[in-house]
Amino acid sequence: MTLDQRDGSAGLRSLRGAVGATIVFTALSIIGLSLGWLWLFQRTSQSSAVRDAAQYGALSGKAALAPFITDRLLTGDKEAVERVATAGRALITVGGAAHVKIWSVTGQVLWSDETELIGKTFAFEDGERELLDGEGTLATLSKLEKSENQFEIENGESELLQVYFGWKTTSGAPLVVETYYPAKLVHDRASDQRHSFLPLLLGGFVLLTIVQIPLARAMLNRLKKLQAEREHLLERVITSSDLERRRIAAKVHDGAVQELIGITFSLSAAADEAPPPMDERLGGLAMATRHTVRSLRSLLNSIYPVEVPENGWIGGLDPTISALRERGVTVHVKVPEIRLSPATELLLLRVSREALRNVDAHARASQVSITMSKSGSAVKLLIADNGVGFDKETAESQRQGGHLGLQLLRDLSEDMGAVLVVDSTPNSGTTVRLELVENR
Repeated sequence: MTLDQRDGSAGLRSLRGAVGATIVFTALSIIGLSLGWLWLFQRTSQSSAVRDAAQYGALSGKAALAPFITDRLLTGDKEAVERVATAGRALITVGGAAHVKIWSVTGQVLWSDETELIGKTFAFEDGERELLDGEGTLATLSKLEKSENQFEIENGESELLQVYFGWKTTSGAPLVVETYYPAKLVHDRASDQRHSFLPLLLGGFVLLTIVQIPLARAMLNRLKKLQAEREHLLERVITSSDLERRRIAAKVHDGAVQELIGITFSLSAAADEAPPPMDERLGGLAMATRHTVRSLRSLLNSIYPVEVPENGWIGGLDPTISALRERGVTVHVKVPEIRLSPATELLLLRVSREALRNVDAHARASQVSITMSKSGSAVKLLIADNGVGFDKETAESQRQGGHLGLQLLRDLSEDMGAVLVVDSTPNSGTTVRLELVENR
């Protein structure tokens, strides 16, 4: 495999990873953005509802109570207290308030619909104390955890909207008026706001998602096109390699092999005519030459291009499997009768042939199994033997010694987007595993 092919394969894997990462990142971004906006919208609608309810509460309190808050209330005048009580009860029954409290500058409750609190004193908090200048409004959705709220808690009220506003009597005496409203007033207002704007928000997210779909499809189409172009290039590379293998095999067969055969005949004839001991030496040279011819023919057979027969790639292994069985090796074949793409079948045949050749040459195995399975577009080939196995050092020395069969197949597998793994342990056999996703 050339450097350009390696770079192209790595680039395609990088592009495939980038496309996948982009799609995942976009999906997660949309989901995260949606959740973030929903959370923010929830908080915003809640805050807006509290402000709206606070304005309503402050206006209602100022309209219903303020005219009756006089200096005489500070002295406990019964008539003044009764007027405030009448206005406070009206604010509760008609204005929707839950409770009312009026505080003096010292934090004493001057009047409340909860009569047990009248006359008691409680400390102001910072925000409440600032209202004593007679301006501003303070509102909070309270869990009623203060000591002043013990009666609300006893009545089973767990959450109320507290609205405070400052007021001054005609003499300028500062007071704080506190009105309570049901929390449902806030929640209903927040729900109305969410229902009003949620369709617009969801529509924006849907539009954002729709905009991403053409981009994702374009990237996937580009990836498929690159995959097809790469497979076409690989087929051309394999075809060129096969042509070169045929040329080399023909040249060696018609040249060196034929010349050696001629030398063998000449040496045999010379041995018949030579006197002892020269005849034995010439006969030995003739025999050595015949062995060389057989070795060369075996080499030519191994480098000659592998072609997938018409009945499928497994049929191309019949001669190799028969040779193993003749040597006493039990061969188990479990391959479904299905046809795959030409490139896939060629790769399966090449890997299987090289693996079985190694079993025959090195493994000293008594059993070997060939298993192929297909699930969807995923194809898996497994060739396992019970031979002597090998360690990493042995494999490395064989590569350095020129035994590059499996390494070349690894490179070819990588070019086709497949993974070829060889697992072996001394005295525990060897397993060759090929996995790929078929693109037809």
